[in-house]
Amino acid sequence: MRIVYAGQFRDLSGYGIAARLYLEALDSYLEENPGKFELKIYSVITSKDVRGDIDFSLVEKYEFKDNAEIEEWLGSKYTCLWHMPPPMILFSDFRFSCNDNCTPSLKRLIECAESNINFVAWETDKVPNEWARTYEYCSPDLIITPCEWNSTVFERDSGIKSVTVPHVIKDSGEEQGFSVDSFEQLDDQFVVFTMSQWTKRKGFDILIKAFCAEFADTDDVKLIIKTYEGPASNLETIKNEIRSYKNSFLLANGTRPEKNNIMLLPEYIPESKINWLRSRSDVFALTTRGEGFGLPIAESVTAGIPVIVPREGGHIDYLDEESTYFVDGSWDNCFFIIPPYDCDMNWYESSLKSTREQLRLAYQDWKSGSIRDKGLRAKQYIDSKGWNKLNIGKRLYEELEKTRKSSFYESQKEKDWATNDVAHRRRSVKRKLLATSSMEKKLATLKDSFEGETCYILNCGPSLKSFTPDEYRHKLKNKLVFAVKQAYEYVPDIVDFHLFNCANLPLAVAHPLPEHYQYKGYVEDQPVVVASSNYDLGQRWYETQRSDVFFKIPIRTEINNEFLCLTRNFGEHTIEKTLTRPCGPGIMYETVIYMALHLGVKKIIATGWDLSGTNPKNDKEYDHFYGQQKMFNKGDILPWEVKATCEASEQLFYWLRERGVELELASDQSALFDGIPRVKL
Repeated sequence: MRIVYAGQFRDLSGYGIAARLYLEALDSYLEENPGKFELKIYSVITSKDVRGDIDFSLVEKYEFKDNAEIEEWLGSKYTCLWHMPPPMILFSDFRFSCNDNCTPSLKRLIECAESNINFVAWETDKVPNEWARTYEYCSPDLIITPCEWNSTVFERDSGIKSVTVPHVIKDSGEEQGFSVDSFEQLDDQFVVFTMSQWTKRKGFDILIKAFCAEFADTDDVKLIIKTYEGPASNLETIKNEIRSYKNSFLLANGTRPEKNNIMLLPEYIPESKINWLRSRSDVFALTTRGEGFGLPIAESVTAGIPVIVPREGGHIDYLDEESTYFVDGSWDNCFFIIPPYDCDMNWYESSLKSTREQLRLAYQDWKSGSIRDKGLRAKQYIDSKGWNKLNIGKRLYEELEKTRKSSFYESQKEKDWATNDVAHRRRSVKRKLLATSSMEKKLATLKDSFEGETCYILNCGPSLKSFTPDEYRHKLKNKLVFAVKQAYEYVPDIVDFHLFNCANLPLAVAHPLPEHYQYKGYVEDQPVVVASSNYDLGQRWYETQRSDVFFKIPIRTEINNEFLCLTRNFGEHTIEKTLTRPCGPGIMYETVIYMALHLGVKKIIATGWDLSGTNPKNDKEYDHFYGQQKMFNKGDILPWEVKATCEASEQLFYWLRERGVELELASDQSALFDGIPRVKL
């Protein structure tokens, strides 16, 4: 088995920390089971600000070394585990870099995989809409989450099987103390430690208010806040928010809290110093509104520090009632202006009253000397889970192997392909095209790949609507079908090849990515997409528009009037002779007919290739099956174009016949050469 693990291995984010720990787990299992699987990792680098105390030696051991190594894996069978929020895969290749000597290739690695699996965590009771749309776009075979609550939510909302593999919880490592006097005095204090990014979800507002209210007249308490800037915060806003929380209520005596018993640590601190802080703390508190797992919580428990946390969330998988200070609360609407949160989601709002009660209870246990016993029991409970590196690596591997064996590729659908030779060959071709960036290799793959087949071309003329989509499904079942431009949208599920250019594109659909044409489901169920333009790839449409093959068409003002419909030298422009397409004008003469020939077909039957016997002089006089509608890059018509194209069809017909290829028209409206046989589908 081959595994590609894609994640934020070089980031400081929670996803980055978790990815490195899971990598250690897989490495640990592989050390115990040599040769069990091959592993490569792909690093999505969202930030260059990486601290020097992180050891990347294991990352470097498994990272792809260069593009050649990526290409080799793309052409093989492998499972792709992508560990990140789902929408990241849509823009990662455009926005983020990867490891040195490699071109961003995340999307291709997912698309070419034998099975693709998303590893993800979330904090509310509903999967965000844009995440669900991403799943429709990339069709993962499995979702892995770090907690049972997440697995239930994701399977319910996505309809995709979801399983739980908990995070690796590492033991506390080296400790390095602080030289500041205030830290030296912690032994005489009840120390509440909290740590996370500064954001509303983490519930600092609740914790600070509860702490200040409960200990307003207590001298031997300290709240240490280790945090860092969030999406809408900097150091100054963090300080201002802490002040506002302290001043947002009155004590029973009518005054506001005045004690300076909160210590803020907003800068980067090495892990060794965090370990020291944790060991000097009496309790870890986080009134978070939602956690997929809560690594800081788990790490505190593993260090023998009891925790004050909400009663709901991903962290309850490893906490028990007897050794945890659980804060009561309620599920409430998520009012938060940062995407992808919306007000139809619910997160857990900790009760201020309950938070105060649990802080007081922990303080009393500290006073009595029993709090360390509670921490020890919490550690024993989490240790009983057996969530060490080796066991987690084994669980993760087993889920990947199980999914590979029961995946789409070995399902009943795979067997069904054998009854449809055209679909089976198209799927095989599609995978090979995705696995290479070389135009020469792509065209070599396509060469004679449908030798001897009849190619049915659906074009955009009015006669396309001579049949309903259901009638096309019936008549063209198990046939090789080309769709030209918007004809694809008329009956997309039967199309094997979709060919479009930069004229008359549909307006882009923005979800989940801006695309003029959207192809859904498993990649192998999508058509081979052949795009062409007078400009470089992506200049005349959104860069997120997918295509497998791209042809450059000469700009018509730069060809000295040598249009193919005028020169009629059809034999000079076969794909095996030249990659540069002629200027037709028109996509049928430029790419469609030549692509059919390149595939090795013996007959072409076109419907919707109507043109017009009235020789329209502009686009308003020209009819399409979809009528007049707003377009992106609205095309025009040269005054002589339609007449010349119709006249050239006679020589095209005979040239094709000389090559042993028959051309027929399933249209009673076509203005092409009347010697071309008209047939019924």
